[in-house]
Amino acid sequence: MTASMSAEVEFGDRFGPVAAASIACADLPDGLPAWLATFVVDAQRETGTLRENGAHQAATARAVLIHRLLSAASAWLDTEVDIFEAARTVGVCEETIRRAVRRGDIPDQRERPRGHHRIKRGDLERFAAKGSRPYDADADAQDIARLRRQFP
Repeated sequence: MTASMSAEVEFGDRFGPVAAASIACADLPDGLPAWLATFVVDAQRETGTLRENGAHQAATARAVLIHRLLSAASAWLDTEVDIFEAARTVGVCEETIRRAVRRGDIPDQRERPRGHHRIKRGDLERFAAKGSRPYDADADAQDIARLRRQFP
């Protein structure tokens, strides 16, 4: 058995034709950056072209790589960051992130109500993609006053 044949047998045993077909039609994770979503959609289309032209092994290998890329992206989007890292990532002040959490623009992943804010990267990506509101000093003052009344 040649090296390419053994790789083909091992590859087929590990993933199989059904898995390869389902990988090619994988849904994109929510919160995926637009540039990466475009790349994946184009790669899936090219994979279909490979399959139509008879390059099944190459199409299957490519589909598996796309699946691994999407799995890694999904895992990255599900990781949680604190307020400081979130602010650095988006390029805004920490209080801007806290305000967005209080307004409900970014879901809060805290385990305890009085604990530190935890934010999923995917939620942060969605928040950054839609753009934040311009700074409103009156709203900020009202938020601070409300919090002081809430937590004496």
